[in-house]
Amino acid sequence: MMRKYIFFLMLVLNTICLALPPDGIATLRTQSLMFLPQVSINKSPALKKNPAAILFVSFSMPEPLLLNLADEAAAMHIPVVIKGLKNNDFKQTVATFSRLSQQAQKQQLNFKGVSIDPHWFNQFHITAVPALVVSTDAQTFDVVYGNASIKKGLELIAQRGEAPTARIAKNILEQGHV
Repeated sequence: MMRKYIFFLMLVLNTICLALPPDGIATLRTQSLMFLPQVSINKSPALKKNPAAILFVSFSMPEPLLLNLADEAAAMHIPVVIKGLKNNDFKQTVATFSRLSQQAQKQQLNFKGVSIDPHWFNQFHITAVPALVVSTDAQTFDVVYGNASIKKGLELIAQRGEAPTARIAKNILEQGHV
């Protein structure tokens, strides 16, 4: 049952550990998962241990908002993160991702993937979504909450953020990507 979903998984942050014992039943231990619109088992260059920017979202957000933010995040190479599985159900999460991916394709939006990482939610004290974090490390970061565009969030951090994160936000805006 689990094996048919394994190809939707991608190595993220070197935390996925997959083992196929002789009985053929796959087990999975992980801290972070990424769902992909196509079958791939490559590391994502956009996801690293301390990304400069992260977009936090939820499948409970209005779908047009989620898809538009994910499209903008993909263009800027900003990882998109959710806290956990939809209704604590892997199948529902995969089905929701698949449906959103199909909708994005129809609308010609780039929906690269969504990481599941409750640790990042805790690390950056995220209590509401959407939230854009720009960080230098786990202790130095700025957060913008609300359904504004990523560009607007970066502009706000560039103008009002602390010096190190303001510089990072300015760099992302100037370069167009992380």
